[in-house]
Amino acid sequence: MSVHEESMEQIIFSDEDFFSFRSWLRLNILEVTWQGKFNEEFDDFWKIFFINGLSLKQVLERFEFAQREIEIGPLTTWFNWVREKFLSFTFIYKDVSLHDLSVESGIPLPILASVLRNFFLGALPHYHDYFGAIFQIGNVASQNLEISYETIKNELNLQAEVQGSQDDEIMPSMEVTLYEEWAIFLKKMRKDLYYSHFNLGKIKARASLKNHFIFLKDIVGILAVGFILVIGVKELNIWYEGYLADQMKVYEPQYKRTEKTLSFRSDSDKNVKNFELNERDLDKVSEMEGIRDFEEEVEDGFGTESEVVLTSWDSLPKDFDIANLEHSKYEEFRKNNNRDTRFGNKKVFRVMMKSVDPNVSSQKLNELLKKYNVTQVDNVKPGQNVPGGIYYNIFVPRDYLKEFLAQVMDLDEAILYETRTRGKNPPGKNKVFIWIKNL
Repeated sequence: MSVHEESMEQIIFSDEDFFSFRSWLRLNILEVTWQGKFNEEFDDFWKIFFINGLSLKQVLERFEFAQREIEIGPLTTWFNWVREKFLSFTFIYKDVSLHDLSVESGIPLPILASVLRNFFLGALPHYHDYFGAIFQIGNVASQNLEISYETIKNELNLQAEVQGSQDDEIMPSMEVTLYEEWAIFLKKMRKDLYYSHFNLGKIKARASLKNHFIFLKDIVGILAVGFILVIGVKELNIWYEGYLADQMKVYEPQYKRTEKTLSFRSDSDKNVKNFELNERDLDKVSEMEGIRDFEEEVEDGFGTESEVVLTSWDSLPKDFDIANLEHSKYEEFRKNNNRDTRFGNKKVFRVMMKSVDPNVSSQKLNELLKKYNVTQVDNVKPGQNVPGGIYYNIFVPRDYLKEFLAQVMDLDEAILYETRTRGKNPPGKNKVFIWIKNL
């Protein structure tokens, strides 16, 4: 700070100065207060905003506070207009030079000179060239830095007092008290500006902290909504997967048949109950079977019933009602035969299908075997012709078992049975018997 700035006294304003400024500004109070309806609110604003003993710097800080708190354009424009008028009022009635006014207010010389030039051109337009020349200020090295109102008054021989506003201006009659923002701003003024010394820096810091908090809250809100959406989509997919799985049902064997020519008896003496076997139950069946070492000898593992060559009707059981209770002639003479399915803890699935044209059904079934990587049991080719139909003895990958059985059941009219055997399943596969019966 220079010696000149240190020695310069502050410009202080009293209540009388602020009253004079209000009169000099020539406000149309009836219009500003909407025919006097908000006259009391406007008086409160003036008393709180302009307090006795304020310096020029403090008054300008209050204008800065108003521009920070008010967000709508008309009120911001009105406060900016009052601020520029107050600077011109100070220049005229406080007998201060342009340079001293710039130092006291903290406003750069070019900006302050432009404000004063616009004011005097509006009040005294016929001195356009004069004011354009004396307020042509570019920097601190420019001329006329020490120009004051007394100098201007003497040079132009002004007799009448220069008024703060002209008849053709709109701002003196602007109905600022009608805006909702006016009431909100007045409430903030009563909180922060009711005393002369207030810390604008703290208010700025508080506003900045509030803005950061709002930003952080928005970020947290976005992350929370995103997390909820991800969890929601995941749970919805799990639910929908279970829903689709429940729609595909595998039924426990129903051995009671309406056909008199062919019937099967339950594995136990107890009445067989019909129940739904969904995906979870099917997985439990697979888990109960376990994964065995397939490198064991096949003789000890199982004997495949598809190896039975049925050459005549005598090879079939005498009575299909006791088909699960006795051996056929072939089985009685076969060594290490596992044809009897009444005992054991391994489950196999049997599909009894009725078809008008077994060859067509067999072709469709063969396509499914290729699609799901189905393999044959031992050296027996799937699709063996037997008296009365076509016979399949196959291994189905456990991952595709449910889907494979569902599509097989859709080929023709069919019934799915589940029985037990003493044989073993290769790791990851289940044994399936299919008989396509010729109607």
